[in-house]
Amino acid sequence: MSDWASGYVADIDYVPGFYPEQMPAHLDLVCMIKGVYPPRRDGERFTYCELGCGLGETALTLAACHPEADIHAFDFNPGHIAYAREAARRAGLTNVHFGERSFADLAALGAEDLPAFDYVTLHGIWTWIAREHQLEIVTILSRFVRPGGVVAVTYNAQPGWSRQMPLQRLLLDYAATREGRSDALVNEGLDFAQALHDAGSLGLDADFMKVIQAKRERSSTYLAHEYLNGSWKPVYHVDLVADLSRAKLAYVGSATLLENFPPLFLSEEQRRLVAAVPPSMRETVKDHFNPRIFRRDVFVRGPRTITPLTKARLLDQTRVTLAAAEPQLQPKLTLPSGEVEFKSPFYAFMAEALARGDATLGDLRALPDAPPAPSSEELLAVGIETKNAVPVDADLSEERRAVVRGANLAFARHAIEMGRPSMTLAAAAIQSGVQIPLLSMLVFEALATGTPAEPEAVARRCADLLLSRGEHLRREGEIIDDPDEILDLMRQKTGAILADELPVWRRIGAF
Repeated sequence: MSDWASGYVADIDYVPGFYPEQMPAHLDLVCMIKGVYPPRRDGERFTYCELGCGLGETALTLAACHPEADIHAFDFNPGHIAYAREAARRAGLTNVHFGERSFADLAALGAEDLPAFDYVTLHGIWTWIAREHQLEIVTILSRFVRPGGVVAVTYNAQPGWSRQMPLQRLLLDYAATREGRSDALVNEGLDFAQALHDAGSLGLDADFMKVIQAKRERSSTYLAHEYLNGSWKPVYHVDLVADLSRAKLAYVGSATLLENFPPLFLSEEQRRLVAAVPPSMRETVKDHFNPRIFRRDVFVRGPRTITPLTKARLLDQTRVTLAAAEPQLQPKLTLPSGEVEFKSPFYAFMAEALARGDATLGDLRALPDAPPAPSSEELLAVGIETKNAVPVDADLSEERRAVVRGANLAFARHAIEMGRPSMTLAAAAIQSGVQIPLLSMLVFEALATGTPAEPEAVARRCADLLLSRGEHLRREGEIIDDPDEILDLMRQKTGAILADELPVWRRIGAF
């Protein structure tokens, strides 16, 4: 770890990641569902700031979707900022500004040094940093969030983390006794933790150990950033609320949309107990019944209430599209409290209708054979979480699509060159993004450079691209580097990608 990082993991870059709950369209919807006016109307210019932007994937996606926006993204790691700036340069994005700044640097700026922001987002960092830096963030928010602006904070939450905290402390203490890179240290620590568990440790939760070992197979880099930060400390929602109140920010709701509908995941008795405590305690009591280890909280600086009639009208005017290859006719989702099944027949009706074309929620309700429908708020929450009904801009011009397609081509080429296993496509029609794996990246690159949308032509282009870069593939853990085998695998995969994913890319404005 580096001395300048104040105990934060900085010797390895953070994993690239896109977080749709940080996108303004999503935050606007949270406000609308909770009966609060969002900071802007559709199409209006806005200002946005991401604190602790990592490799910049969310800010880059936002910049490609919103040419009208003025976007600022900050991180204290120079490697992160160098990567993000290069990605922006390649994509021709001039409306996003990446700065190598610490929270102390930003807190020292005057009000004239940055714009007043409509949106500020922080992913994960609040519970990874020392108390002095949390207070610096409060100063930043006090100075640079405009009245009516939104702040979104995602963070490790209590009491959800209570069973897992012994593992984090063990990994942190073990790493402190060793030398080496953080990703290697976390792997050594996990081996030691597994040995303790197998020998009968009563402090390590068995189910959580299985989850961590599965995550380890995917990315030890993420685990190093999550578990080896010296100031790592999950917090209770009520404590975050108290801190952000210093910046005149009021809690509005959860960016995990379904968590705004307690009847969907709490029993009648649980809801009664929630209602019996003062408002300041209700989220904490909910967290005892739905033990989230990660909360996504949305705050507004001076929330203004929308009248029920206006809210209903705006929600019914929301046009939605199907953002998956196939609709879920019986949608189900898993929350920490268990699986939630949505039994209303309107969900299957809506999914089948949207498979035929986009529609507003009001139009769907008005169809002659429509069954009784849940509230528009619930329809959108369930629709977005299942990709069955995602808000869409039906008027996205062909010129705008071409610009976004060009940015996505640059993103894909950069990701392929850097050897990344996945990337995010900006999806301007839904004002968000979609993550795709390597094979889909290759197909997108082929199509965006003029290869006909035919399986054989696309398979050959993808195989040539891999081989020209000295890349290989893995199948069931085995490395494939033979040209004929790679081409054969591409032939097997590209047909399904063209049939299933390309229509979705077109619907959501990514291609």
